[in-house]
Formats: sequence, structure tokens, C-alpha cells
Amino acid sequence: MVRITYLLLCVGIALALPVAKRDNAPVPIPGKYIITLRPGVAPSFETHLSWVRDVHTRSLSRRDESGIEKVYSALDFHGYAGSFDEETIAQIRANPDVSSVEQDQTFHLTYHLPSQPRPRQTGLTTQKDAPWGLGSISHRGPNSTDYIYDSRGDAGDGYTAYVVDTGIRTTHNEFEGGRAIFGYNAYPDADSDEDNIGHGTHVSGTIAGKTYGVAKKARVVAVKVFDWGSSTTSIVLDGYLWAVNNITTPAKSVINLSLGGPQSDAVDSAIAAAYSAGILTVVAAGNDGRSSDNGWGSPASAPEALAVGAVDVENVRPSFSNWGPGVDIWAPGVMVRSAWNWDDGDYLEVEGTSMASPHVAGLVLYLRSLEGGGQGGLVGAVVDKVRELGTKGVVKEAGRGSVNLLAYNGNGA
Repeated sequence: MVRITYLLLCVGIALALPVAKRDNAPVPIPGKYIITLRPGVAPSFETHLSWVRDVHTRSLSRRDESGIEKVYSALDFHGYAGSFDEETIAQIRANPDVSSVEQDQTFHLTYHLPSQPRPRQTGLTTQKDAPWGLGSISHRGPNSTDYIYDSRGDAGDGYTAYVVDTGIRTTHNEFEGGRAIFGYNAYPDADSDEDNIGHGTHVSGTIAGKTYGVAKKARVVAVKVFDWGSSTTSIVLDGYLWAVNNITTPAKSVINLSLGGPQSDAVDSAIAAAYSAGILTVVAAGNDGRSSDNGWGSPASAPEALAVGAVDVENVRPSFSNWGPGVDIWAPGVMVRSAWNWDDGDYLEVEGTSMASPHVAGLVLYLRSLEGGGQGGLVGAVVDKVRELGTKGVVKEAGRGSVNLLAYNGNGA
């Protein structure tokens, strides 16, 4: 049996995989904490870390706690994660450098496989018979199977998406020409740097696949934060900040987070710091089927993230998609076909807000490539452009307080 123990924000999985538990409650990890420092502490960061190590060493109640395990530093965001006893944590909370202390918790992928598998198509489609998601974002009306896009921007050539996820099958046919590369593995003791689940490969295919992608010539970089099952806040934060630090041209990049977990001040603060530096983060709204008025987890809870809800082929919000004022835009997220990880020519239809988010991440790269990296590619301008182009009033059952904008690239008849 495939060695996968999903803890997903989704309904049960059928097919050849074990049934997943629908459990959206936060799962704290005993003795593990994430500490975020106040803005402006960079000059004294190393001094603070030395102080923490001294406090931890002197603690009389320390047992097997290892102290600082990860150090985070990106732009004006600084923090660390590790195992600390209560005495040490009490002193850390009281330190004036500290903005927040939170317990490390589990994170999940925001998708599921269809409970009733549909007949799988064979071979590759042409753009005259494109997947419905690409037809949707290039037409004002539903049910198109033509993907129309402007080639003046060279379909994202020279632009990059950082996919913080399960990894990418970089050799897949969808990424011919070496457009998918491995970047960083944040998951401790991972079996390998490969995508063992398929989720990250699918997301990447929607962003930049030659057949199933929105920005067909863009590059995707694998930032692995899941291995076989769930992950943690500290691992996701480590991978995310690696991507932030690796981006040298914000106007030619985007970060996609098709995942979710409990609300995290550290994650939300990191997304805010990235936004201030011109780096846009596109995220899945989540698969809890609830309004943002009732509280969302991170990263969808970050105000600076572009949160994407899911619609089906008839532009109806599925019951699993989160909704409410926290949704910035809607995109295809039901029965979305894209690359999978089993072999270099494999594809699968899956669904979730995980699938909606990469449609918009690809759209961001596509629009930025049309601007040639100029002023229109700046973070505020591209977010405004996505909203300006969105088709108004067509999302059915969007939910009270939700924006009614469906992602659109501006090129449909």
C-alpha cells in the first residue's frame, strides 16, 4: 500500500489511497514553539539568540528540549523555532524584543481526490480542447474549452513561481526545457527531495505546464515542506522564508501556498513583510466550507495574501470552499486536470482551493509578463489588475460578504 497518511482539510479520499480524516481542529505539538521578534530588531538579533541559548542552558526544568532548532531571517522578519521548557518560554515571552510566542502546530494540503473517480482521458489535449479551468479564466462565460491568451508577454518566459508544497516532479513532460527545478527541502528527514504525494506537481502544472498551465513558459521552483503526510507551522515558515530570500526580482516572481493550518502570527507577519518588499503570495482560501467571519487559519488569514476561493465548471462555489470577506477572487477548483507525480506523462483530476490558487498565481505571472516587469508588475498594481479584470457577478452561491469576482485574463471573446 502506498505509504501516505494524509491529514487534509478535505473530505475522505477513495481510489487507492486510505481514507483521510476530516479534522480541521488545530493540533499543537507539545513543547514546540515559534517566536517572532518585533520589527527593527535586526541589529540585536544575534545577541537575542545568544541570550535564548543561555537561558535554555541554565533552565533547571529542561529535560530533552533541544532549544533553538530553526532561525528565520528575511527582510524585516526575524524569529526562531524550537523545543523549550515552560521556564524558558516564560522568560522569552517577557523579553521586550519578542512580538509573539505561539505553539507549533500541524499544517495540511487543501485538496482532495474525487470520491467517485471519473473516466480518465488519454494523451495530451491541445489548447483548442483545453481543460475547463483554462477556458474559464480566458472567457467571461462558462463551459469553454478554448484557452485564449496573449502571446506578447511570451507566456511568462523569464518569470518564476515558488511553489511551497510537496515538491515537484521536475522531469514531468509538462515542464520541458528544464522549467521546473528543485529549490529547497525544509522537511526534516524527508525520504528525498522528490514529490511523494503529487500535490505540488499538480499545482505547478496549473501554474506553468505546457498544456495545463496558465503561464506556459514560466519557471517553477520546488520548495518542499511536506513529505508523506502533514507538516508543521515551523517547517512551512522555513520553506516560505527561503523562497522570500531567494527572490531577487519581485516584479518577476510569485509565491504559491496551496496549504493551510491554524492561524499563525509568524506566518501572517512573514507574508506581510514579503508584501512590503514587493513579493506577492497567492494562497488557497481553505477547504473548511466556512466564512472568514468565523476565523480562518494561516496563510489565508494574512491580509496581504491574495486568497483564492474555488468554483466548479458552472461557476458555483462548491460546499468545501471557504468564503466570506477574506476571499479576494475565485478561480476553478473542481475536477481540475494537471500533472501528477507517478511518471513523467501522468495526469490526474483533483479538486480543492489548492487547485484554485495556482490558476491565479499563473495569472499573476502572465499579467506581469505582459507588463515586461515594469510598473504594472509591482505588487499593488498586479493585485489591482487581477481585481480589475475579474468577471463580476457570475459566482453562484458565493456566500454572504464574499466578493463576486471570477479570475479572468482579459482575452476571451
